[in-house]
Amino acid sequence: MLRRAPFLRRDGFTTIEAMVAAVVFLVGLAGLLGALVQARSATGQARRLLQASDIANDLAEQIQLWRFDDPRLSDTPGPCQEDPMDTAHVLTKPGTGAYNAYRACMHDETTINQPGYTFGGLKDPVFADESNNLTVYERFYIVRSDLEPENGARRVHIWVKVLYKDAGEPRVVTSRTMRVQMGGQQ
Repeated sequence: MLRRAPFLRRDGFTTIEAMVAAVVFLVGLAGLLGALVQARSATGQARRLLQASDIANDLAEQIQLWRFDDPRLSDTPGPCQEDPMDTAHVLTKPGTGAYNAYRACMHDETTINQPGYTFGGLKDPVFADESNNLTVYERFYIVRSDLEPENGARRVHIWVKVLYKDAGEPRVVTSRTMRVQMGGQQ
């Protein structure tokens, strides 16, 4: 009778074990790549929001430097007076009648850069990202004045709005400031 050689244990992996390990590694790698793509997208969104906020703050700071008798500080007529914060979110619905009416009543670039008046702020609110994709920001502002009955001071409420598109969707950043003109002050 032939004797069988004793089974010798071999160290290492079988082909099946190596394939299972490779599949698990690839699934983990695919998840990591998906997370990286999502993080890059979120970083781009945050950058555009920060740029829009900076543009709004720049315009608000420039408006603070204007004289009280500057015609660019005239009250804004129309639906802007009634809802300067755009609580109905009409600016996020382009192409509608309400959007067109609201946008038409705001002071825009032509008012900001009115001939004969200086504007020392950001000249061209367009920024490129690391892939040279341009984001165009549009600046607007709304002015509403009232008088304080006690002392006759004129309060000028100013809402600055910056519109831009992010992932094809309209976005709006609003900043608010106020100026107070005491009697006789320019």
